[in-house]
Amino acid sequence: MSERSYPSPPIQVGDMLYLREQEYQYGAGELRLRITAPPVESAAPGWWTVVGVQVLWNDLDGAKRRVQVPAAVLRDPRVRRPR
Repeated sequence: MSERSYPSPPIQVGDMLYLREQEYQYGAGELRLRITAPPVESAAPGWWTVVGVQVLWNDLDGAKRRVQVPAAVLRDPRVRRPR
């Protein structure tokens, strides 16, 4: 998008996100996601596309994931852990 309707969320490559099922689109359980690319504003207003690697229960890397997350969730300090 050439003009942003929402400021960029305060997350960086390397940060860890802890998302509850209701905090990302088409959520299927809790998700721990280590960010591997800067977030990109989605076509849907107020949503961001976040790309990362799912961190499994045993702290090993899982699959690469691309999820849609509301901007308000990404600004919640409870969700983000800096690298």
